[in-house]
Amino acid sequence: MKVYRNIEDFKGVSFPVVTSGTFDGVHLGHQSILKRLKEIAGPVRGETVILTFYPHPRMVLFPEEEGIRMLNSQEEKITLLEKQGVDHLIIYPFSRQFSRLSSVQFIRDILVNKIGTKKLVIGYNHHFGRNREGSFL
Repeated sequence: MKVYRNIEDFKGVSFPVVTSGTFDGVHLGHQSILKRLKEIAGPVRGETVILTFYPHPRMVLFPEEEGIRMLNSQEEKITLLEKQGVDHLIIYPFSRQFSRLSSVQFIRDILVNKIGTKKLVIGYNHHFGRNREGSFL
């Protein structure tokens, strides 16, 4: 698995099949999404791409909140995702400025323009963009 700690270092792939989220813990729900990601990528000879965030959004948006604990460290998360057979991992720096992107800006600027997403796989309750305004429901 190739790890990118800066999205500018990701030079693109021919058919990116992408998922996005914090993936803290890489629990059974995450594993199901990653399995589906690989199932979709296989027949189209796509490459699997995870876009994740660091630090965790809650740590940036609610720093005064006590008791926020991550299931895994950043390095543990990378190891767990690598074991799932993912091709690319982009770690995007989460900031207050980034949190203000609308869902349209996130899709257009990050998923389409930066990554070149051809297929997107997300969980049933996934939301994105400013105030979690975007979803596919």
